[in-house]
Amino acid sequence: MNFQNRMYDNLKCIWMSSGLIDYKLCDSNFDCDNCSFYSAMRNVSRQQISKTNIEDSRIEKIIQKLINDLGKEEFKKDCIYLNNHLMVKNLFANTYYIGFSPFANYLLDNCNFIEHCSQEDKVIKGNKIIKLNGEWGSMDISSPISFTYLGKISNQEILQNSEKWFGLIESSKEELSDASISGDNYMRDILAVTRELTEVKINCSEIGVTMLDGGIEVNFLYQIIGKEKYINILKKLFIKSIKS
Repeated sequence: MNFQNRMYDNLKCIWMSSGLIDYKLCDSNFDCDNCSFYSAMRNVSRQQISKTNIEDSRIEKIIQKLINDLGKEEFKKDCIYLNNHLMVKNLFANTYYIGFSPFANYLLDNCNFIEHCSQEDKVIKGNKIIKLNGEWGSMDISSPISFTYLGKISNQEILQNSEKWFGLIESSKEELSDASISGDNYMRDILAVTRELTEVKINCSEIGVTMLDGGIEVNFLYQIIGKEKYINILKKLFIKSIKS
């Protein structure tokens, strides 16, 4: 009798054996097929699998949309692209709008505040001009050219402006020429990031599971690849060596 009791005590249902639960007093003589607890646990497992699949699909869609948008990007002939993915557009004479390139705009993930680093109107090449802030962290961007501010656009206006111009400036054509990049270089940077995004998409099943921890709803790239990797991508764009 004692031997039989010990044998019973040592028996485990599949949920105990798998380590999902620590203890279960079985009242069904280990008849799992007709066990209400077994049925409930299977339903929970199905829901978790379904939620993971939905999350994986949403992550794939977020990444694929970004890849598609980057694939449609064209080099605008009426703008000058600078070597750290800022961009200027001529209004007249030596007067230009200055802002972020369309490529940079696609990657500015949930950027909720953009501030001017200096109150000075005159900016020297290499000085910090803009600070980006988001839930992913922050980043300072330096100017690849010397210029004079004719006007600064406020944070709210920058965020509402689809082209993300942050100022009206005056600068020489020589300054802009020294800091400009070709269409080939611009598209090469886009291709490099697109490759990284494609690798992320291929491995999105593994990423999707980890993003379910804590019940975070995934909407942005930095949530998918992590803040550190996201900031590293931004550094590749904005932190370039500035010609002296």
